[in-house]
Amino acid sequence: MKNLFNKELVFLDIESSNENELFEVMADKLKNKGFVNEKYLDGLIKREKVFPTGLQLEDYGVSIPHTDPETVKKDFIAIVRPRSPIMFCLMEDNDKKIPVDLCFFIGLRDGKKSPVALMELISLIQNHELILSILNENNREKIIEEIQEVNLT
Repeated sequence: MKNLFNKELVFLDIESSNENELFEVMADKLKNKGFVNEKYLDGLIKREKVFPTGLQLEDYGVSIPHTDPETVKKDFIAIVRPRSPIMFCLMEDNDKKIPVDLCFFIGLRDGKKSPVALMELISLIQNHELILSILNENNREKIIEEIQEVNLT
């Protein structure tokens, strides 16, 4: 999974006032870089409504937006840090919203790989030190280096 991260897909201080606006910005950026097709945005919005991805952890909120494999051209995990927290519905309670400080957009062409990638990503997200570092770091290369150094076992 760690090979899906690269500095080209670390987006810091993204301006966005809500979830859908963030999805529009990111779909555009990912499409321009050749990672997704034109159906990606619609897929993200629809999936997030039915299966929300917000996770509340100790000192921060994280989300893991993703959608169907047919919208993905190249496998990726994009790290997105909004300039200010964005409200997302909780994964376990669609009626409750939390402020999200960091998003990990996942794109996998093989749907069978998704559960494993999600489990590894959730393990990564639970690394309190790592997430706090990502929230405070402005060097994209350093963020990727820190992720690569984390032991997921």
